[in-house]
Amino acid sequence: MADLNDLIEDLDTPCDDKDIAEHERLFALELSSRPVVSTQTQFGYAYVLVKSRYDNDIRKGIRLLEELCQSGVDQRDFVYFLAVGHYRLTDYTVAMKYCDRILEMEPGNTQAKQLLAVIKKKRKKDAMIGAAVLGGGAVAVTGGLLVAGAVIGAGIAALRSRR
Repeated sequence: MADLNDLIEDLDTPCDDKDIAEHERLFALELSSRPVVSTQTQFGYAYVLVKSRYDNDIRKGIRLLEELCQSGVDQRDFVYFLAVGHYRLTDYTVAMKYCDRILEMEPGNTQAKQLLAVIKKKRKKDAMIGAAVLGGGAVAVTGGLLVAGAVIGAGIAALRSRR
């Protein structure tokens, strides 16, 4: 299980903003000198974007990876990082679909299997946290209603005792 925990840590650790800025500079420089950037430059930029701490960057990285998938070049790495991007946005259903797509291409792909296991683990954990929050909210509402009922009851009793 240590491998999964290492993978989770890697997935959840954002890329340094300086790395993103450098890849953005290279991307813009290449785009200014030719109509289309190279696959390598676009992939490098997309990679750091999906590892960003900012959701808008992650979405931009996903768009760049989707463009690469349409280019006809070997797609496995692109699809893997599409899964990573959606995982980081907590869009687990889409992330799992991308993992499944890799496993259709390469049924023995360990990296996709591990990422799929991480996504399922994280989805289960988030669901349990959500249930606890909802449960706690229900207790708070119920408790609040009980307190409000007690205050109203005390008020009515006080009014009755004044008569």
